[in-house]
Amino acid sequence: MMKTRRRTYTAETPALLFSEALTVKPNIQPLPVPRNSINHVSEKKCIKGLWNINIPSELLQEILSRLSLRSNIQASAVCKTWCEAAVSVRKLQPRPWLFYQLRGLENGNYILLDPSRSQAYEFSFPALKGSVLSYSKDGWLLVKKTHALSYLVFLFNPFTGKRIFLPKVSLTSGYCLAFSAAPTSSSCLVISCNYTSIPSYIMINTWRPGETAWTTHRFKNQLPGGGLNDCVVSNGMFYCLSTCGYLGVFDPPRATWNILPARPCLAFPQVDITRRMLMTEHEGDIFVMFTSRDKNPSVFKLNLKRMAWEKKGELGGLTVFASQPSSLTRASFSVKERNRLYPSRNGHLGVYFSLGGDENISSCPPSSNYFSNRIAWVFPPHDNVSL
Repeated sequence: MMKTRRRTYTAETPALLFSEALTVKPNIQPLPVPRNSINHVSEKKCIKGLWNINIPSELLQEILSRLSLRSNIQASAVCKTWCEAAVSVRKLQPRPWLFYQLRGLENGNYILLDPSRSQAYEFSFPALKGSVLSYSKDGWLLVKKTHALSYLVFLFNPFTGKRIFLPKVSLTSGYCLAFSAAPTSSSCLVISCNYTSIPSYIMINTWRPGETAWTTHRFKNQLPGGGLNDCVVSNGMFYCLSTCGYLGVFDPPRATWNILPARPCLAFPQVDITRRMLMTEHEGDIFVMFTSRDKNPSVFKLNLKRMAWEKKGELGGLTVFASQPSSLTRASFSVKERNRLYPSRNGHLGVYFSLGGDENISSCPPSSNYFSNRIAWVFPPHDNVSL
């Protein structure tokens, strides 16, 4: 009886076979097409490749509608057909709203300001009296209040007034708070990242909706002095920027904490208290901006492949809405609004700063009151709640 030999495939084999199958040439050559035929004309207008296959327009729109804005724009460059389909389903990102306290700390009156229509809405939120805004994402705010010897932390939606209380947590010096998604999402994770000097540890507490207690992770502190200044969420990872310019990364699935080998930006002065470091994220790219009272912000982008900060002349057409709780980034705005930083300032929408350029349209230079922890940019809900 003849024995057959079983072929063993490695993990890389399917990808290699698939790639090879896409590039193999047919044995039968197609007949030449006359130059005056319609097929020939359409072939000249379209780049050759898999996109040259006839795809029903409804199916093509359905596929392109699931792409991010950046991927949608890239897909529109394939050919005229793809461009028309991509533009028809392109979802322009909304402009964030400004949320700030109307008067002093003795009351809970707040303003929600819609910059696209210059429309202001006044609300009374007594629960926010004496609180500070710690983070903003997906239309929600992470709020912190002092309560006895601990802190009361809750998620707050300024458009609906809904609050979700978290377990009490003890926060030490040099802390930052952040969350990955709205609490209505299954991917929501809230973290409290704290720095302790004696003993020297990084304490990271995590919480998910429905849990009754924080989960504590303790890591030996490897930061060369200083606390934590800011935090952003990118691709499910929490990037925490220290006051000395080093970047620590918390990986929730693996429960690990690592300091990236990227050296701090040269613009990190530890003695210039007039500067403020702001960090933002857009589709996996991480930026750090430095604001000062006498010049436009300096912009640096993290190159994860080279593990280095690169100074940028501009932000590639992005627009940043900066605040101390969170700096939100948007694309697809008009040409005149690109490469700008809009600071969070009570009731002022006409003030902005050119990112990386020599232009300074602001009537007054940046100052600390632009970045109060009681003023935040917040994205409106997708269903356009009527206020």
